[in-house]
Amino acid sequence: MREVVGGIVINEVEAEPLSDYVVDFLISQRKESPILDFKKIISIRKDSDFPEIAKDIFAFSNYGGGWILIGWEETSPNMFVPVGLPEDYKVDQATLQEKFNSFTDSPIELLYKELNKDFKDLFIKAKEEVRQKVNSISNKFAIIFIPPSYILLKPNKEGKYKKGEKEKVVFSKDEYFYRRGTQNIHPSSYELQLIKKRLEKEQYRLSVLSGEPDKISEKIYSNLFKVTKMPEYVYIGQKKDYDNVSIKVLLKQEGIFPEWQHKFKIWNNSIVTFENLAEEYNSYRKLVIPQTIRKESIETWLDDEDKNRIIVELLNREMRHYAIAKGLYYFENKNKFYYTLEEDNRKEQWHSRYRRATKEVAAKMYAEQLKDFIYWHVAFSPNFIQLGRKGFFYRILPTFVITDDGRNPRTGPEEGTIITRLSYDRYNSMYLNTVLFWMHQLGNGGDIQIGDYLTISSEPLTVELPVGIIYDIPSSEFRLEIDDELNSESYEGTDFE
Repeated sequence: MREVVGGIVINEVEAEPLSDYVVDFLISQRKESPILDFKKIISIRKDSDFPEIAKDIFAFSNYGGGWILIGWEETSPNMFVPVGLPEDYKVDQATLQEKFNSFTDSPIELLYKELNKDFKDLFIKAKEEVRQKVNSISNKFAIIFIPPSYILLKPNKEGKYKKGEKEKVVFSKDEYFYRRGTQNIHPSSYELQLIKKRLEKEQYRLSVLSGEPDKISEKIYSNLFKVTKMPEYVYIGQKKDYDNVSIKVLLKQEGIFPEWQHKFKIWNNSIVTFENLAEEYNSYRKLVIPQTIRKESIETWLDDEDKNRIIVELLNREMRHYAIAKGLYYFENKNKFYYTLEEDNRKEQWHSRYRRATKEVAAKMYAEQLKDFIYWHVAFSPNFIQLGRKGFFYRILPTFVITDDGRNPRTGPEEGTIITRLSYDRYNSMYLNTVLFWMHQLGNGGDIQIGDYLTISSEPLTVELPVGIIYDIPSSEFRLEIDDELNSESYEGTDFE
């Protein structure tokens, strides 16, 4: 039997699969996912429905691993409440292991743990009927960890049991199972390729940990997007005697939105911009004295340290103006962009790396830290960085914003802990998907084009390495092309109102 080797990574913290850190994360969840299933009770008796559990284990292991929480009851579709296990409930880990291994020629090491937990304080704001169910049986719960398989796992015999007077066949010999969302299904050809990819990396991980490493080629994706076209000129003109209010009024009259987020910088009482002030009908020309307009090569500005900083600032101003015009809300104090919310949740369509997908970008949730309902918003914090003299890249840092009303952000220590909690399970693949999602929204699925002078590639900067990185592979993450590729992606809150 192959033992569990190495830990898992949650929120960039490596931990054992059933450590307190991991368990705290798991029991905070309320919905099933590709890596998590809930059961009210399980039995390993000879005449029990254990083949149903075995099917779950096959699917989880082929997917890349997962957990089964025992002692939870489904109160509404895919919404689970901890009710507890009977006091006389007992499962012996050795017997559980033996029971599952009887169904396969390639046994894996299951981990099992029981715990005591009172969840009542976490459901104070829940409906009365939900509160009555919490710990209604006991404070006793259990968890099973299913490790990733190192070969394609399949049954060596039929799995069946008696259900009433009838015999139910759960699976046949040599059937393959895989997790798709919250379901155990027969993998498609595409999913078989994902399994194959994961198995190759799992074998590599095991060989490294056993002291016999084999090199594999690994493509590392970044959150940097190259500026493929830069403005050729910087335009400068002496500013007319307008204050900020007058400037906003004038730009609004010219049909410019957002008129409050300027694409220019006021420097030495001059307007500096990438906009062509020499064009007679350019709206920004009205802000300057025409006779003072001049253009200078961006090359000369890049050679000057102070002017170089102005170039970077102008690039950031251009993108802020562009993003707001695309319908994003800007939290200036934290330099974060996000979608606002009018209802209880908001979803956006996009095209991921492999197919069309739906991403939940904002939703209402109950925040235990604040004892109140708030809204979370998927967000990003961007900026331009310069590598070398001419190498400019747009960097996207995924994050979250917390609001009271779906629009206006709130900050503070409690909000910070909520954001940390929301970021708890952001695995590398999901992190990349979120980066690509925002780039897709900004560029409508293609490169970002601002006027005829600025272009940003929609492809992230990548590098090929001759070796894999142990803790960045699916055996640690338990996901490959998760959620966005196979399902819609959402960030689950604790909403029981």
